[in-house]
Amino acid sequence: MRRIVYLSTATRLMSDTELLEVLRVSRENNARDGVTGLLLYSGGNFIQLLEGDSDAVSAVCARVEKDPRHHRMLIMLDDESAERLFPDWSMAFRPASSLSAELKQDIADFIAQAPDEAATRDGRRALRLINNFVQSMR
Repeated sequence: MRRIVYLSTATRLMSDTELLEVLRVSRENNARDGVTGLLLYSGGNFIQLLEGDSDAVSAVCARVEKDPRHHRMLIMLDDESAERLFPDWSMAFRPASSLSAELKQDIADFIAQAPDEAATRDGRRALRLINNFVQSMR
């Protein structure tokens, strides 16, 4: 199973209504294609984790790259895994306004350091941030 984490920048700030529409379509497409993951949106930036069959994840990434609502897509992690982190989530989401101040700061720090980290595609920091996000949902 393939797992990708990417960061991209919205071409303009998105309203909650627009984000919910992105989620609705993503959830439908991901459920159809057997892809799971999560989406974070904060301050005009998207952080997304996608996981599933390699061809399906590649197809989602190709659609995402063509989406005119964002640009500067940086792949932070691209690896194989034996199991899914999010087997039951076609696309998890939580508005940034509901996150703790600490998690908001972690996201801001991650975004600021992303260009350097993307070069390594190490992904440990991306996965730590995602784990912190998941813990905040419990």
